[in-house]
Amino acid sequence: MPNVLFSTDTSAETRRLLALAWPVMLTSLNWTILHVTDVIVVGLVGAHEVAALGASRSLTFIAIVTGLAWLSGVLVHAARADGAGDLPRTGQVLREGLVLGLLLGLVVGGVMLAFANAMLAGIGVAPALVAPAGRVVRVMALTYPPQLMIVAASFFLEGVSRPRRVAVVNLSILPLNALLAWAMSGGHLGFSPMGAVGAATATAIASGLGAVGMIAAALSVPRATERGVRRLDLAAWRGVPAGIVALAVFGIVPAIASGLELAGFSILIALSTRFGDDVAHAFQIVFSVHNVTFGLALGLGSACGVRVGNAVGEGDPKAGIVRALIATGLSMLALGLCGIVLVVARGPIVAAFPADLATHGVALAMLPLWAPFILFDGAQVVLVYALRSLGDQVVAGANSIIAYFVVTGGAGWWMVHAGVGPMALVYASGLGMVTAALLHAARFWIVRRRLHID
Repeated sequence: MPNVLFSTDTSAETRRLLALAWPVMLTSLNWTILHVTDVIVVGLVGAHEVAALGASRSLTFIAIVTGLAWLSGVLVHAARADGAGDLPRTGQVLREGLVLGLLLGLVVGGVMLAFANAMLAGIGVAPALVAPAGRVVRVMALTYPPQLMIVAASFFLEGVSRPRRVAVVNLSILPLNALLAWAMSGGHLGFSPMGAVGAATATAIASGLGAVGMIAAALSVPRATERGVRRLDLAAWRGVPAGIVALAVFGIVPAIASGLELAGFSILIALSTRFGDDVAHAFQIVFSVHNVTFGLALGLGSACGVRVGNAVGEGDPKAGIVRALIATGLSMLALGLCGIVLVVARGPIVAAFPADLATHGVALAMLPLWAPFILFDGAQVVLVYALRSLGDQVVAGANSIIAYFVVTGGAGWWMVHAGVGPMALVYASGLGMVTAALLHAARFWIVRRRLHID
């Protein structure tokens, strides 16, 4: 470990990382609360509606996470350009990212509209849930163009160290989404009760408004003129097609990896429906709680990606290694504390989700088994961001595929069919998290040695 890690520079870098991380944590928490709110308000309608919502997410989560990872080059390229002091290049990255996000959203949304039921059946969703879950997926398909443009603008703002703007926009639409989800799912405020479809419709409306707000935040960023973010002339847009290709090439392996990573968890979600509505609902509760803690790691991962990208842009990748080590330590500390809270306070946490006693009983049994593994999840997500910013996104992607698609998905499928029972879903999840942390740590060590850091 480099001696600089123990110098006075460590505290300054820690403060810098935390300053970049907390707005992203709030943003991640915002989206998590949005999804948790859906589970809660749809749970008031009935367990079958929550099961349909959960089954739909076995597809919709894959799609949005794949698109998000495909746009990861926006953050990396913006951070590198910002670190190098090339402000016009940061504006060019924004233009390229917005167009790529729109194109990806149209393609992904079109596929979801056309093949929702067939894909749900193909991944093993219980036959009785295919039709209701398919209706939710088709509504969610309309959200992908605005959501991926939100992602592109967000990554630009994070890359130029302006994550607070992202948090402000996302938090501003949360109350509206929650109100609409409650009203549309349960039939309040003059709406007809639509269950899970109502919650999806609320998300679609909020996504459209969020896209307008996030793009406006990007266009009004400080030093906007120097960055050229509002340029409409032909010269500014002439290089966009080539830039889109470069961003797409950078992001294709992370996209495949993230899609397959979440596919592993989606396999578990689909398998949970085979144990009945109570287990499917309970697994959604545990998964929702996990997403809250994961948001903390995601914030530190984003901050790490920005600071490592800055170091690469500055021509000092060795400094990026030190920054990544600090961020990894912070993430493991934060997630370790969260794990303790999940075990000690699991009763009140689970009770916050409306459900019957059987559902709560399963969730209470799952949560303490799940909690220790999130320590590894905290480490792996930060290391992924670091490896991407160091230009090693291909190997990082391969590691994630092995850990979450092969290990999590494969182990879950095998254990469920071997008769392990509902806890197989937890064991498979944990195995994937541990595998990912070990593989990414090994790769990071190799990259570190290549940079001749003792």
